Amino acid sequence: MTDPFQPTWLRALVVVIVATASYFIPQQIPLEYYPLNNPSSGLQYLEITCAANVNGETQIYLNFGRGFNELDKIQLPIGPSEMAFTYTFPLLDAPLIGLRIDPFMKGAGELTITNFRIINRREEERCRFSKESFISLNQIDSIVPLEKGWKLVMKETATDPNAQVRLPHPIVPEGMNERNLKRCLLSTGYLAMMLWIILLAVYFALRLFPNWRTAMRACAFLLFMAAAFSIVGNRGLIKNSRYYAKKAERIEAQAKKEPIKKASE
Repeated sequence: MTDPFQPTWLRALVVVIVATASYFIPQQIPLEYYPLNNPSSGLQYLEITCAANVNGETQIYLNFGRGFNELDKIQLPIGPSEMAFTYTFPLLDAPLIGLRIDPFMKGAGELTITNFRIINRREEERCRFSKESFISLNQIDSIVPLEKGWKLVMKETATDPNAQVRLPHPIVPEGMNERNLKRCLLSTGYLAMMLWIILLAVYFALRLFPNWRTAMRACAFLLFMAAAFSIVGNRGLIKNSRYYAKKAERIEAQAKKEPIKKASE
């Protein structure tokens, strides 16, 4: 029986063609996401201190350059309470250019907010939101100022109450590209090793090799296959990291142009 795992130029070409074609298939969630054990302090968090007078679910939509969507959102189950609680959520390592809050799914209710801001791992404040930050109110009756914070009051007939939160400028995490590169390398490398181990288990179980030299050649070819398809398996993570890097570059370039325009005026 011939060894189908021995490397040849034709087999390598087939692997490259299939992997390249598969890379362009859209992917929302990568097969493997390896978190960083010790990310730098530039990683950002959204911190909100709030309370409600009804049972419901508060949703916070985050726009990282692809508009408001169901993947980039925070869901917070909430119940009646006189005391406000603080919730902290890690954000994607991506430029944040928009924010929207849906206080409740529907119906009347009140959501009290006493603190709403973006911080980093050192708890340094990157951006603080206030009552005036809430714009484009939809099915929200009013925003009532309080001694500490403000209160969103929903209409009884509300079916999709929401309000956009104005950012003073797009917020780009410090050291974002370095962390995203590490995630891509670690996640793809980890997936490649898992695929390689599975392929090796199948290969040695079939006992197709006549000698160890032939086996080593086959193992090298299987590693090549595992590496190629691990890139395919994590193509969403790789594409998103590249997209966020380009987005941040455009934001920084635009920020440099604005002072020049103001000076010329």
